[in-house]
Amino acid sequence: MLYNAALVLEGGAMRGQYSTGITDAFLKHHLEFQSVIGVSAGALCGAQFVAKQYGRMVHVNTAYRHNKDYISLRRLLKKEEILNLDFLFEDHGWDWHNFDERAYQRSASHFTIVATTLKDGKAVTFTDPTGKDLEAALKASSSMPFFSAPQDTPAGKCLDGGVANSIPFDLALSQGFDKVIVVRTRPRDYRKKPTGRVLKEMLERSFKDYPAFAQAAINRPAMYNAQVAALDQLEAAGKAYVLAPDNLIKVGRLENNTKKLAELYHQGMAQAEDLLTEIIDYLEK
Repeated sequence: MLYNAALVLEGGAMRGQYSTGITDAFLKHHLEFQSVIGVSAGALCGAQFVAKQYGRMVHVNTAYRHNKDYISLRRLLKKEEILNLDFLFEDHGWDWHNFDERAYQRSASHFTIVATTLKDGKAVTFTDPTGKDLEAALKASSSMPFFSAPQDTPAGKCLDGGVANSIPFDLALSQGFDKVIVVRTRPRDYRKKPTGRVLKEMLERSFKDYPAFAQAAINRPAMYNAQVAALDQLEAAGKAYVLAPDNLIKVGRLENNTKKLAELYHQGMAQAEDLLTEIIDYLEK
């Protein structure tokens, strides 16, 4: 059923396996949303959800995690990025599930991707992009500082959307939705610590040509914590429904333990299944 509601997907690199479990449960039970908004790994998850490609992302990140052309420190020896996001949009043979853009375009959902511009360090959005613009927006949103190069987009060079807008529920509200499902990838009580001196210096040095972006990245913990506080208030007022891992399986940004990745995916799916009646009641009341 297509609900007049928005689904918001936080980023979190490989923690996005939790979100994939949630959204695959939604696909299994035919829950769709007028608006899907994703940032970073949440954008990649959202694209698969809009295209109704059940199981694609968990398959990619378990069956192909150790493919040296996807994620590998050895890529640095060839002066390539550790994380090759182009890999996700290429064909890799009989066991690979290509992204189904035709299904994506046929979807009744509108899809918004969030990225951060290098020039001014502010959030920029791409709504319902297709073709190369879709790939560029997804790669920009998912490109982590230090791990990936900036991506060229119609809005200029961009990186990780989470730098400027980590949990973009504000976009759902600005679109006019009074029913918003938010999928976080951190436990509810998680708060970011202030940026340390070493990381601050690394950001300022690495992005010396883009000081506004460096400052946005330095200020990210304060922004994130303010978003969490605002989201808690929305949820208490019944204006948002939040899904967050109760007992997060600890995974690194580029986690290589595929058993842990699969376990995190199944945790998300099980939680969504357990809360399905409550979620539908929220959407329909």
